[in-house]
Amino acid sequence: MSRKMALALAVATASAVIAAPVATAKDRKGLTAKLSNKGLVVKAVASRGGWDVELPPGKSWSDAQPVSKGPVWEHRETLGCGSTSDPDAPNDLSSCGLALSRCAPVNGRGVNQLYVWRRLAGTSQWFFDRTSCGSANLPNTVQPAPAVPTLDQIVVAFRELPFAKPTVNVQPEGDVTLVNLPTYFEAQWPTAKLSPGDVSTKVQLLSWSIEFKINPASYNYSFGDGSASGWTDDLGGPYPEGLIRHTYEQPVPAASVKVDATLTASYRVNGGAWIDLDGVADLQDEPVTTLQVREAKARLR
Repeated sequence: MSRKMALALAVATASAVIAAPVATAKDRKGLTAKLSNKGLVVKAVASRGGWDVELPPGKSWSDAQPVSKGPVWEHRETLGCGSTSDPDAPNDLSSCGLALSRCAPVNGRGVNQLYVWRRLAGTSQWFFDRTSCGSANLPNTVQPAPAVPTLDQIVVAFRELPFAKPTVNVQPEGDVTLVNLPTYFEAQWPTAKLSPGDVSTKVQLLSWSIEFKINPASYNYSFGDGSASGWTDDLGGPYPEGLIRHTYEQPVPAASVKVDATLTASYRVNGGAWIDLDGVADLQDEPVTTLQVREAKARLR
């Protein structure tokens, strides 16, 4: 056997002995190997029976140590808007409407866009990594973003506000009109609850304080004889300027007149700028006005 081949055999033998926890003293006689940051160091020496590998004096056998896999990163999230240089930079949350609407819903629930940041463990500098729609598949070391509502949650909060419900004022006065006489209708809003033009009290929604400004509504007038105006943004008005008019062709003892209304809104966060809300509140069970439609009869004396 050549010296080179013997050395290779000795190295292989040393490796096998290191890996075998049941190696005997005899097995290890003449074998030397150690682990260092440079890997496995093996020394081969000649003996009467061939080539051996010696242990240095005072050294013992040990198991292989795991190799480092590289730097350890920490991660965190912020709402996906504003600065991509500093996750702690001041940011006007009211300007983050795109982050609330940019991601598609997941399992029927709204998802906000997030910014994902990372830094080396033990350091203080954060680096922008990427955007994400929700926290799926992020590392376990992630620090979650502050809880902010989704656009869906803001719309639900708007629809649950205490809205007023409009009534219908009719001219001629007295809730009595005549066949073939143009009748004028006007929606009127009570002042006790929220109506178009009002601003709600602040609603606390997770970490946001939100106000809603109620915007002009759409109306659909039902005239009580089976006909309706169709949806319009016209509030109606009195004679002669009002544009919501209806002429009855037959007498109706008790026509149930009402106006169905929908409301829209703008919202703002922590007193910031107003943002149009992509949502509608459809009011239900508006009050009914009972109108008598009479037929006039001409009579001499």
